[in-house]
Amino acid sequence: MNKFRMNIDGKEVFGLPGQTILEVARENDIFIPTLCYDERTAIYGACGLCVVEVEGNPKLCKACATTVAPGMVVMTNTDRVTESRKTNLELLISNHNGDCKAPCSKACPAGTDCQGYVGLIANGEYEAANELIKDKIPLPASIGRVCPHPCEDACRRALVDEPISIMALKRFAADYDLAADTVFVPEIDEPTGKSVAIIGGGPMGLSAAYFLRQKGHDVTIFDAMPKLGGMLRYGIPEYRLPKEVLDTEINIIESMGVEIVTNCKIGEDLSFDTVRADYDAVLLGIGAWVSTGVGCPGEDADGVIGGIDFLRKVVRNEYIDFGEKVAIVGGGNTAMDACRTAVRLGAKEVYNIYRRTKDEMPADRLEIEEGEEEGVIFKNLTNPLEIIKDEKGHVKQVVLQVMELGEPDESGRRKPIPVEGKTETLDVDTVILAIGQAVDATPFDVDKTRKNAIAYDPDTFMTSIPGVFAGGDCGNDKISIAIESIADAGKAAIVIDSYLNGEAVSYEKPYFVERDDVTEKTFEDRERLCREKADQLSAAERKDNFSEVVYDGLTEDQAVAEASRCLECGCHDYFECKLIDFANEYDVEPDRFAGDKNLIEFTDDHPFIVRDPNKCILCGLCVRVCDEVMGVGALGLVKRGFDTVVKPNLEKPLAESGCESCGQCVSVCPVGALQERQTVQKEVPLETDVTETTCSYCSVGCTLDLESYADMLIKANPAKDGWVNAGICCGKGKWGFDTAVLEGKQVDPLIKDGDDFRMTDYHEAVVMAAKKLEAVKVRHGIDSIAVAISDRYTNEEAYAMKKFARVVGAKTFCFNTRANALTEILGLDASPNTIDELLSAEVIFVPGFIKKNNPVIWNKIKQAAEAGAKVIALNTPETQTAYPFADKVIDTDNSTAFLKSMAKALIDMGKTSDAEGFDAFAASVADAPLCDECRGAAEMYANAKKAMIVFQQNVLSVEAAELLAEIALLSGHIGKPRDGILEVKAKNNSQGLVDMGIRAGAEAMEGVKGLIIFGEDPAAAGYDLSGLEFLMVSDIYLTETAQKADVFIPGTGFASTDGTYTNTERRLLPVEAAICEDVDFSNWEIAAELAHVFEEEFGFEDEADISWEMDDTLPLYKYAEVGEILGGVLNPVNPKFVPAKDAKMVDELPCTDALMNLMKERLPEAVPATR
Repeated sequence: MNKFRMNIDGKEVFGLPGQTILEVARENDIFIPTLCYDERTAIYGACGLCVVEVEGNPKLCKACATTVAPGMVVMTNTDRVTESRKTNLELLISNHNGDCKAPCSKACPAGTDCQGYVGLIANGEYEAANELIKDKIPLPASIGRVCPHPCEDACRRALVDEPISIMALKRFAADYDLAADTVFVPEIDEPTGKSVAIIGGGPMGLSAAYFLRQKGHDVTIFDAMPKLGGMLRYGIPEYRLPKEVLDTEINIIESMGVEIVTNCKIGEDLSFDTVRADYDAVLLGIGAWVSTGVGCPGEDADGVIGGIDFLRKVVRNEYIDFGEKVAIVGGGNTAMDACRTAVRLGAKEVYNIYRRTKDEMPADRLEIEEGEEEGVIFKNLTNPLEIIKDEKGHVKQVVLQVMELGEPDESGRRKPIPVEGKTETLDVDTVILAIGQAVDATPFDVDKTRKNAIAYDPDTFMTSIPGVFAGGDCGNDKISIAIESIADAGKAAIVIDSYLNGEAVSYEKPYFVERDDVTEKTFEDRERLCREKADQLSAAERKDNFSEVVYDGLTEDQAVAEASRCLECGCHDYFECKLIDFANEYDVEPDRFAGDKNLIEFTDDHPFIVRDPNKCILCGLCVRVCDEVMGVGALGLVKRGFDTVVKPNLEKPLAESGCESCGQCVSVCPVGALQERQTVQKEVPLETDVTETTCSYCSVGCTLDLESYADMLIKANPAKDGWVNAGICCGKGKWGFDTAVLEGKQVDPLIKDGDDFRMTDYHEAVVMAAKKLEAVKVRHGIDSIAVAISDRYTNEEAYAMKKFARVVGAKTFCFNTRANALTEILGLDASPNTIDELLSAEVIFVPGFIKKNNPVIWNKIKQAAEAGAKVIALNTPETQTAYPFADKVIDTDNSTAFLKSMAKALIDMGKTSDAEGFDAFAASVADAPLCDECRGAAEMYANAKKAMIVFQQNVLSVEAAELLAEIALLSGHIGKPRDGILEVKAKNNSQGLVDMGIRAGAEAMEGVKGLIIFGEDPAAAGYDLSGLEFLMVSDIYLTETAQKADVFIPGTGFASTDGTYTNTERRLLPVEAAICEDVDFSNWEIAAELAHVFEEEFGFEDEADISWEMDDTLPLYKYAEVGEILGGVLNPVNPKFVPAKDAKMVDELPCTDALMNLMKERLPEAVPATR
C-alpha cells in the first residue's frame, strides 16, 4: 500500500489507507487518551475521550473510529477538544462509585499512604512499610509517637469497633528500621549544582532538607538553637518523644549530605541578605516560638510563663521555680504536655483551665485521660478573668470566670459564654499560658501578614521575594501540628525543585473519587476485633519521671494483628487506574453532573476475580476481549441506557458463565471494576515494580509483567509485546505466579528421624544427602543412582543439577518426559515448526487437544481460523474441546483407528514415500476402514498448500504421535515454513532439558536405589518409589514425594530466579527475578553445595556465570539470543516409517510438577452457562 502524508498537531506524519487517526498517532508517539480502545477488538468508541478536531470538519471526530485521508490535518489538544474530554470524564465519574484512596490517607495532611503501609505491616513487610512512610514523612519514629493522628479520626474501622491504631503502626515500622543493623537511607540523585538554604531546623525544615537532598541539591539548615528538631525537641516532653529517637532520625538526614549549622540566628549571627546571596533558593521554616497571652489583667506578673517557653526550659534543663501549685491555661496538646510535665517536676497541685468541656478540648483524648490519671485537676468551663499578684509582683491567685456552652461557632464547637456574676479563685504559684503561639519574622524583609507572620503564596510557597519560600507554622497565620508542617515541606520541595530547574510549578491537590454511601451497615458482616494496645507505664510508675510512657510500642504480633484489622477501603487498582489519571490531567469537576448513582447489588463469587459493577464505566473492553479475543463470551452488556450493566452470561455467577479464568477482563479493565483477588495476607494498593519474565507453566512461554512490591508478589499481566502470547495468557499464568510463596511453603531443611522430620541446617542436610547417595553407589554400582530434574526449572538451574549428576556419576532424567515419537519417525527431538506459523497455514489438523492445558495455542488456532485457515479438530471422549471456528469437528473413540484410516486415505490418494519402512507401514494401515469423515479430512489436509498438525506430546500416546509424524511425512507437509508439525511440549522448559541431553523419562528408574529429585512429585503421579534405599527431594512444599524423603531441602520458584527457558518452539525466553524468597539457597546453589561435598567447586557466583559456561560447553547455546528461536524450520533427519499400532490416541501422562498440579486445583473448572 502507498503511504500518504497528513499532519497531526503540526507534525508531518504518514498514514496508510484504512488506518484510524488513533493508530497513526500512536505510531508517531502522539498521545490521544482513550478508555475503551484495544487494538485486538472491533471499534466501540464508548468513552468519547479520543475526540479530535479535523480541519474542515465542523464536528469532533473519534480518533479510534475515524479513518485517515491524504492531506488530513488533525488537532488533538484544542480548547474544544479539552472541554469535550473533560465533560465526558465528568459524566463517567458521576456514576463511578468507589474510593480512589482510603479515607485515612486522604485525612493525613502529608498524604501518607496509610492503607499502604498498614497493609505492608500486615504482610510482614516491615522494611517496605517504613520506606513507604518515609516517602512522605522523614521522621516517622518521632511522628509515630506524637502525631494527633487525623488519619484515625477518618478510619472507617470505627464503624465496626475502633479505628486502626495507625500512629502506633507507623512507630512500629520506624522503630523496626532504627533497630536494624543498617537503617534505610533514600537514594540521592546526581548532584544538580544547585543549593538551598533552609532557615529553621524543625519538622518543616528537616523534612524539606530530606526531600530536596534526594533531588541532588546541596542543602544547608540554619537554626538558632543548639540542636535541630524545633518544637519536636523543645516543645514536646521526653516522656512522649525521647530525644534519642529524634536525634537518630536527624542523624539519618545529616548522613544524606545535609549540612547543619546550629546556634546561628539569622539577622544576628548571619544576615538574611548574605544567605540569599550564597544560595540559589531559601526556605523559611522558622516556626512559631512566641507564646501568646490571654489578655487578662495581671498576666505580666512574675510566675506567668508561656507554655512553649516552659517546655523549652525543661528540655534545656534550665532552672524553674514554680512552687507547689501550678495552673495551666489551654486545652491543646501543649497545655497537656505542660500539665503532665509539671506533675513530673513535683508540683503538688496541677490545674488545667479550659473554657469548654473536656469533650471540646482539642488535645488528644489519650493525653487528657493520662493527665487525669496522673492527678491533673481539670477546671473545665472556666477562663482566666484576672491574675492577682502578691506584694512582690509575683502571681498568687487566678480568678476564673465560670462559663457555659452556647450555640456552635464557626469551628463547629459550642461557643463558651460567661455566666454572669459567677467566678472561682485558685491559689497558685505559677500560671502557664498554653493557648497559642506567634511568629517572630522581624529579621526577614518579606511581606508579612496582619499578625506579623510571613506571607507566602499557598500554591507556590513563594514569598514576596523571588527565590525565597516559606511554610509550616511561620507563615500565613497558620499555626499547625507537626504533620502539617511536614506536609508543607513535601509540597514546597516539589515547587523549589522545579524553581531550581527553571520551571514554574505550583502545588495542585489531586482529585480523588470517594464514596458517600458508607455506613455501619456496609460493614455489618465484619467481625468485631479489639484494638491492639502497647504496654505502657502505669500512672504511679510514670508520674515522677520522664521515662517514655509507651516504652516499647506494639510487639510484632500485635502490629500484624492490628494492621490486619484494616478494611482495605482504597481501590486496589488506584495506581493503575486510567480514569483517575485522566481526571487529574483534565481538572475535572464532576459535581456539575452530581445526582443519584445507579448502584447495583451484586455477588462477588469468583476465587480470583473481584467484580464491582458500581465502578464500571461501561467501556465494554471486558465484554469484547472475552468474546472477540479469547473466544469465550462469558460477559455481556445487560439492559439499556442508564440501567446498562456488565454481567456474566445468562446472569449466572461468573464461575458458571463459561468463564475460563484467563483474567483478560481484569487485565484490560481501566478503572478497577474488575480486579485481582490477591493471595497476600492483606491486599494493598501499591505502586508496584514491574518485572518482565516468562510464565513457568506450559511450554508456550508467555511473557508476563510480574508486579511486586518489596518481596511480595502482587499480580501478573500478559505482556502486550510478548514474543509468543502478544497480550494474552491463560489462568495458570495470570493467577499462578505466586504458587511458590503460598501458605505451607517450606523454608528450612528437614531430615527424616524415624517416621517424622526434624529441622536441621543446610550443612547437615547437604552432607547427609551426598554421603548417602555415595553409599548407595558403593553398594549397588554406578547405575543405581540418579538425579531427576523437573522441566519447570530454568536452563541454568538444570545445567547446574546435571553438572552435579556428572560429578557423582548419576544418570539424569525427568519423570515428566514422554518418549518423543518425532525422534523415531523424523529424527528430530524438537518441534519442527513454530507457533506463529499457524497464523499463515491453510489447513490445521488438531487431534486430541486438551484446551485447558494450552489455551494460548487454542487461541492461536482460533486466530488462524479467523485469518482464513481451515481447522480440522479430532475429539475423543477424553478431550471434548470446543472449536466454534472449525470447519470440521470430528468425534471419534479413543484409539488410533481414525488416524490409521486417514493414513490409508492418503495412500489411496496416491501418496507414497521412498523412506525406510514405508511398505510395512502401508501394510499396517491397509485394512483400516474408510469413512467420509476420514476421507474428507485427509483430502483437505493433503490438498492444502500449507498444512500444520498440532498435538500435545504428553497428551497423545507415542503410537498416535508416530502416526501423525508419518501422515505429515507421507503428505509432504513437513520440513517447510508454515507446513509441518507443532509439537506442544508438557512444561515451560521441557525442550530446554532435551537440549541439555536430559531426554529420559521414568524408564530411567530401572535399577535405581538412590535418587535425588529436584522439583518433581512422582509419587502423586502414581510412580512407585518403594524400592529406593535413599531419597532426597528439593521442592517448594512437602509434597507427597517429599514426605517419603530421607532429606528435604527447600527450593525456590521462578519469581526469584534469573535465567532462561526454552519453549516448545525452541525460543530462548528470559526469566527475571522479581523478589527474594525466604530461603538460604537457590535451586542451582543446592546443586553446587552437593558438589562441594565431593570437593568439586563450580565457581558460579550467579546465574550469569552458569550461562557463560553453557555457551562454552553446549554448542546450541553459544550463539543463542534471548527471544530468538534456536534454528529455523527443522527438516527430517533420516526419516522412516514404522508399522502403525492399535493404541489409545489420548493417553495423558500425569504431570509431576506439584506447582502445575496445585494451580490446576486452584482454577475453577470452566462451566458453560445453561438456562
